[in-house]
Amino acid sequence: MVGRRTVVAAPQAMMSKCLLCFCPRPRGGVRVSESSQSTSPLDDIVEPSDFKFELPDSSEGVVFVVDNDRTSGTLNAGILKGVGYKVRQFATPQEALDELRRSRPTILVTDFAMGGMSGLDLAQAAQEHDPDIAVILLTGSGDEATAQAALRMGVSDYIKKPPEPESLRRSVQRAFHKRAAEEHHRAALVGWMKAELERRAQALREVTVGTLASLANALDMRSPHFQGHSKAVSMQAAAIAHALEADEAEVEAVRIAGLLHDVGMMAVPDALVHKPQSLTPEEFGVIRSHCDRGVEILEPMKHLGRSIRYVHEHHERWDGSGYPEGKKADGISFGGQIVGISEAWIAILESRAYRSGQSREEGLEILEAKKGVWFSDEVTEALRQADIGMI
Repeated sequence: MVGRRTVVAAPQAMMSKCLLCFCPRPRGGVRVSESSQSTSPLDDIVEPSDFKFELPDSSEGVVFVVDNDRTSGTLNAGILKGVGYKVRQFATPQEALDELRRSRPTILVTDFAMGGMSGLDLAQAAQEHDPDIAVILLTGSGDEATAQAALRMGVSDYIKKPPEPESLRRSVQRAFHKRAAEEHHRAALVGWMKAELERRAQALREVTVGTLASLANALDMRSPHFQGHSKAVSMQAAAIAHALEADEAEVEAVRIAGLLHDVGMMAVPDALVHKPQSLTPEEFGVIRSHCDRGVEILEPMKHLGRSIRYVHEHHERWDGSGYPEGKKADGISFGGQIVGISEAWIAILESRAYRSGQSREEGLEILEAKKGVWFSDEVTEALRQADIGMI
């Protein structure tokens, strides 16, 4: 019986300014081990992988035996069945080809000379259907031209009829091992490539976020009242996400959105940011546009994913009174709610040119009064649990 092999990963974000508007205004490799005495030339393939695969028992595959001589075909099928292989026997190439198109055998053992379609013709048709199928060609002639044609076609083995039972068994075993190793070699390589692409995407995200965070920090420094604002919102949002038991991907998404929530303020003139008087409706419209401008800045960076939506929604309110789209309740993403309440909370604690910052107690009273109006009960309670205050 063919042994089981295991591939093991080797050691590797009111027109007058007011408190209720909280915007500025209002490695390793793959090692193949073999438990049986049989070996394969592909057993020592090493490729990068962080994954573990188990190669299947040969008995899990199917061998098609094709021979127009029923006695010979039955004999060869019996040799393979005797050691546990699943075998399908066919008397004509066309029968085998019809079934092959409906199923996916692992190995094709075929006679060469069968009249009409030859074994090589069948092998070629089988490989067109399944390029991975292993073909073992049996021939009574043993001529060099046939052998060379078989090798050019990529036939796994070429055995003279009648085959010795042990020779046939070993040939089929080698073919199983070779195909299994090739399949898992590809699976390991695909797995490694996916991991490498994700690693590079994460590196790109970090570079992008770092660059934009520097811009956001420079933006915060336009006013002494906003220094550290984006970082504080980011940390508060991450803390709330943790309190709500969000997964790490969501925590990271709200952290990034918190850091970049006001990136659209880069499109707002300093004169409006620093204006101590009440804003006109037109001026307030410019302030409100920073959510849309933020999306325009971030949207080309597809790798930021859901964080872009959270940036867009951070001024939406539970009762639909927010902006830019007037979304309400569950129409606002969970991440958008988290970034929104984080920004509102930090803004309550911060001083502005037109007011002083509130104490935590006063801030909590404000949010409590607005529970179910500005933000859902759930995220409001989560903020109480996760309040990290000013950073």
